[in-house]
Amino acid sequence: MSPRRYKITVDGTSHDVEMGYVSESPVRVNVDGVDYDVEVPGKPVRGATPAKPSAPARPISQPSASASPTTPTHSTGANSMTAVMPGRVLSVAVSIGDSVNRGDLVCVIEAMKMEQQIGANRDGVISAVHISGGDSVAHGQILVEFE
Repeated sequence: MSPRRYKITVDGTSHDVEMGYVSESPVRVNVDGVDYDVEVPGKPVRGATPAKPSAPARPISQPSASASPTTPTHSTGANSMTAVMPGRVLSVAVSIGDSVNRGDLVCVIEAMKMEQQIGANRDGVISAVHISGGDSVAHGQILVEFE
């Protein structure tokens, strides 16, 4: 099956999107020429042999304001954390000198009209913050650095 093509507009900016077949996960999605592999909950993993579940699956709950950050972060090295998607920074929860544990909230980024809580990719002390509320960030842009 050929990829599906869409033209979407987010915050007044037009994007060309191509999406692969969604019967298996991950799905290859191309946004403005940049490829992403997107996990699709509930879809079988591509190339995996189905296994019998050992326990009943937990229902998926809707995120709440107190939910812990779950969006994964890319890392350009052991001492930095980068944006996994383009978007707009809504808030920054850390400052230089703050001690964080893996998963602690670093910032909230709005992408495609959805708020994504971005968690720390490791334990450490923040040595530099490269973003502030209202900033636009690109995929791969450095958000914070660690000592």
